[in-house]
Amino acid sequence: SAMTSDRRERKRTKRPETQPENGEGYKYKIQERGLGSASSVPMDELGDGVSPKEPSFIIRNGVGTLRIPARRRACMSGIAKMRVEEGSVWVMGRQVTPEHGEVMLETDWANGPPLLLECMGALDEKRRDAVMFLKSFGEERGTSSLDCITTEDQLKQLGYCIWIGSPLERSIVSDAWLLGMDGLLKDALVQRNGGEALRIAICGAKGMGKSTMGRLVVNTLLNCFPMVAFLETDVGQPEFTPPGLVSITLIKHVVVGPPHMHQKHPARAHFIGDTSPKSDTALYTESVEALISWFRDHCMRRGISIPLVCNTNGWIRGVGLEVLKQILRVLDPTHIFQMTSSTASKNLPEGSFWLDPTTRQQVHCKHVSVPSVDTSALSELGGPKCLGAADCRDLMWFEFARQCAPRLEKWEIQLDNIEESFKLMVDFLCKEAPFVLPAKAVTISMTHDEIPEGMYAFVLNSSVVGLLEKNDGTKIPNCIGLGLVRGVDQEQGLLYILTPVPDNNLRNVETLALGQLEFPTVLLESESYPTPYISHWSIEKGGTGSGNMRSHSNKLGLPSA
Repeated sequence: SAMTSDRRERKRTKRPETQPENGEGYKYKIQERGLGSASSVPMDELGDGVSPKEPSFIIRNGVGTLRIPARRRACMSGIAKMRVEEGSVWVMGRQVTPEHGEVMLETDWANGPPLLLECMGALDEKRRDAVMFLKSFGEERGTSSLDCITTEDQLKQLGYCIWIGSPLERSIVSDAWLLGMDGLLKDALVQRNGGEALRIAICGAKGMGKSTMGRLVVNTLLNCFPMVAFLETDVGQPEFTPPGLVSITLIKHVVVGPPHMHQKHPARAHFIGDTSPKSDTALYTESVEALISWFRDHCMRRGISIPLVCNTNGWIRGVGLEVLKQILRVLDPTHIFQMTSSTASKNLPEGSFWLDPTTRQQVHCKHVSVPSVDTSALSELGGPKCLGAADCRDLMWFEFARQCAPRLEKWEIQLDNIEESFKLMVDFLCKEAPFVLPAKAVTISMTHDEIPEGMYAFVLNSSVVGLLEKNDGTKIPNCIGLGLVRGVDQEQGLLYILTPVPDNNLRNVETLALGQLEFPTVLLESESYPTPYISHWSIEKGGTGSGNMRSHSNKLGLPSA
């Protein structure tokens, strides 16, 4: 049956205009310009009173105008729409020009590093400055003009903030990374002109910056191609999907910020049902190999020139190394970006370590060794705290929940008080109309165990399930998304599921797959409504679709289970 959902917009209270106090430590100058749109101001007037060698930032009528001289930088945090008016701006590997129109920039100012914006020089040699307009995303903030505001005031009234002269400007992307991108860009031009399709693998241990490198590689390739395929094999900290999936996502626009800021619907995905491949390495490797085969059939043999970027997981010892070798043999990469550390135990073997030395197979793969991200340097320079894997997953689950109950807009989330946002999200989940599915219409399976007879209702209640399509002739079925089982009606045999997957796609679901994914407890317990998720009874872990709710030392400030 079709899912009915209340999509009425919430009434939003207009934030009062306040006169902010002067901030300290920020070198930009805010000028009051009166009424009118920013685009009506002559470009020669934008730098009035500001040295042409120094970036300037002007706010009027809720529109910020940022001018950056050639080879100078500024930092941005928050959510905004950017439109380059003049020149060219480097945004995490992507060169943005006036021809690109509005570009969404979405970063988490409280839980991630700021975004670097650098002027690449103008297309017209007469003017080397880059000029861009920044607009708030979401509601009109009601801001006319602000004078020397602090970053906190910027975030409250604009939804984003700009740093100029910040020490963080040179600590986000190292010169070694940029040098690697220069070589990749040259090879990308060769592929665009009919050369071999690029297949780039990013390898390294946990916490070395593979995700950041992945975003940089994707954005660099978007300078040459309209689309880039991203193969995600890290089930614990995926870039574009919730945890528990391996997937291929087709990327067309610049990617910035941490994963929970840019969750997307994949072109193809397989359900692993865990945040680590250790529980079922056979299912994991077969699923990744199936995705590579799908990519070759759909994106390589049909005359489509799309580069593929593969993000690997951080399990690089013992069985994990053997699994990585197997994946790389199937992928047959043209490039490998290998994250290196001063700690020898965190480094992979040198050379083409994935090849069987007895076969003497020739490999034409370019190796690029790049240093890992020094997260401690960001904190020492006053940057935001770096979250652990469990906290990052909590934020991805929060975004999954927000997509299930879309009445809470992304820009409404209070990143400085994430616990309150989680409580608000629970209330929205309780009010959201679920998709009603007859239990007899689907098969219920478990990836790592068997369901005890007569216990499926206990197992499904409050569980995260994979929504698997009818078999399309492939060995492993496609997973069109995840769902949260809101409740089970045993008498009528009905399942109530919350999911961001559109109703018309749900008609093709044949199987609900359970694994060991843990949905945050704080998103299951409401203080305002009777919670439909939590049962008064419990059973042994061995027969359930999830592991024990474990507590972790988190930096988000969320209550532990």
